[in-house]
Amino acid sequence: MSKNIMVVPLLTAMAAMVNCAFAKEINVDVTLKNLYADRDFDDSVKPSVGSWSQGIIARANGEHELTQYLALTFTGSIQYAKRLSDDKHLNDMILPFDPVTKEQASSYNKVAGSIGAKYKQHHLSWGEQWVDTPLATTDYSRQLITIYQGLLYSGQLNEQLKLDIGYLDKYSPRNEEDFRKLSVNKKESDGLTYIDLKHKAFDSQLQTQIFVSELEDLYNQYSIGLNYKNSVDQFRLNTKFRYYYTKESGDELLGDIDNQYFGLMQEFGYGPNTIGLGIQKIEGDSNFPMLDGAVPVLSYINWTQGTFNKANELSYHVTFNHDASWALPGLNFLFRYVDGQNYMINGQKGFDESEFDIIMNYRVNEGRFKGLGFQWLNLNYKNDIQGDYTENRFFTTYTMKF
Repeated sequence: MSKNIMVVPLLTAMAAMVNCAFAKEINVDVTLKNLYADRDFDDSVKPSVGSWSQGIIARANGEHELTQYLALTFTGSIQYAKRLSDDKHLNDMILPFDPVTKEQASSYNKVAGSIGAKYKQHHLSWGEQWVDTPLATTDYSRQLITIYQGLLYSGQLNEQLKLDIGYLDKYSPRNEEDFRKLSVNKKESDGLTYIDLKHKAFDSQLQTQIFVSELEDLYNQYSIGLNYKNSVDQFRLNTKFRYYYTKESGDELLGDIDNQYFGLMQEFGYGPNTIGLGIQKIEGDSNFPMLDGAVPVLSYINWTQGTFNKANELSYHVTFNHDASWALPGLNFLFRYVDGQNYMINGQKGFDESEFDIIMNYRVNEGRFKGLGFQWLNLNYKNDIQGDYTENRFFTTYTMKF
């Protein structure tokens, strides 16, 4: 582990945890996460990858009130995961993997923290950031969590309008320990600067998000998102729209990027059932860019493992969600299918891909075992370039709050 890279988050975490001890208001949550994952390729040449691991994620945040309106804030987090299965000497993107020795780490950890100040509805913090933006996101779908380091201002300007202004200079991807520079296709950037504006209208039925960002020397990215919820008699309606525009900037380390994303999803709900129909289009001659470390773009209308973010790709999305609380409180099923067509590789069009998922979630919401959850994901992915696979993930989680 690089001591130079870790010194800032370590010192910040230590300061945050020490000060949390003196804070008047402290909140702590601990999540135990057991994950079994197996990806089986249809190609006999490719061996299956996956692992079984036990993780723990502990987060603390506190406030020390200085005046009626002004307070110091502190956060600290510790993440740790231990591999329970044998080393397959393959990279499954869950635990750290050494490409030279072909060894998967038996365990790994992340330690971070932040310090800041809060004045009324305005908060300024430096250190670890668990952000959820259209470009940099916090992903809970694997063992440990991708976290970022930087400076963040967050302000609730009024009841309807929230503003975030951030500068993130490093991150620790989900299967790494160290903090390092943000990168795309192994090209590093000195930092991500962004403005994220969220607005609610019509009693929060309409939510609008405007995002403007610069990933230094790589690209500028702009996004607008709309989410409109309404009901007609006993029918629930939810419309989701997302647009991205990405353009190379600065030293243009990634070369030419002229990329647009259009996505529209309409959901219809009645009783315990919700059906979604969506369409998504990638315009331009380049793939939609993403941060290295498999950081997802959760602002897509329907993010899936297959991503469906390739140049010129048109994809159709169908989802079906069933709330089975009538049978067992806390039980939910999601079925989804995505058909991606005519995407481009090296300037050649005509490639197709598809994905079908089954997701079962169960969470205990009351009683002695409140906070206990189970999830099973069965994923079937196919494409035209010999990359077909079936993946199963089983999560057991237990969250405690103090």
